[in-house]
Amino acid sequence: MKTKAIIAAVLLGTGLVLSGCGNSEATANNGQNQKQIQQEESNKNAEGNKKSDENKSDLNYSLKGEVLENEERNIKVNYPQINEFPGELSKDYINQSLRKIVESYENSESYSDVEIDYEITRMDENILSVVFKGTAKMEGIGDVTVQRSVNLDISSTNEISYNNLVKDGEKVREILNQKAIDNGIEGGLEAEGIRVYFNGDNVVFYYMPLDDSAKEFIELSVPQSELEGIINTEFGEHPAS
Repeated sequence: MKTKAIIAAVLLGTGLVLSGCGNSEATANNGQNQKQIQQEESNKNAEGNKKSDENKSDLNYSLKGEVLENEERNIKVNYPQINEFPGELSKDYINQSLRKIVESYENSESYSDVEIDYEITRMDENILSVVFKGTAKMEGIGDVTVQRSVNLDISSTNEISYNNLVKDGEKVREILNQKAIDNGIEGGLEAEGIRVYFNGDNVVFYYMPLDDSAKEFIELSVPQSELEGIINTEFGEHPAS
């Protein structure tokens, strides 16, 4: 178990883990009701999407997709770059943070057969959160699973990680331990390295279990309201542009 813990800690440092019916009238009425429900649901979704688009249109920044490809080592990594932002220096800081993960595969000959995509899980005037997931091969190890995240405080352009987000580590781990138990995870929280990303009003804590048979990351989603007072909300001053 100690050997496994050491390996897990090393791999987490690079974001990698080892993979491996009634009558006809009733039927007609039911069908009509189902269509009505589906239409109402469709209308709700359309309205929700419209509001989402409206919210994004109010932001003072936007994103565009980029791709890194290396045919020789069979590498393809999709990643976002900020397209518009008030201040060129701030824009450069953010793009450097978003590209840093890409460069870890681009600049190391240890990686091949890399396939990574991203999802924007939060994008508003306060926080930009991007999750990268995929697979790769690492020299001397073999197939690995990739899960990494980049979280940016928009007001300061500083990165947000578990270390500078969590103010009271003991209380946060107590909450995560209970979440793990509630999710049926035997032994509760067992992790040496924990990472975070933001998804709407929730903070998602993710980690690779220390169990030798573990091949997938565990994610524990916690409403920010439950973390009030034990996580930070300020991450530094905005640099001069």
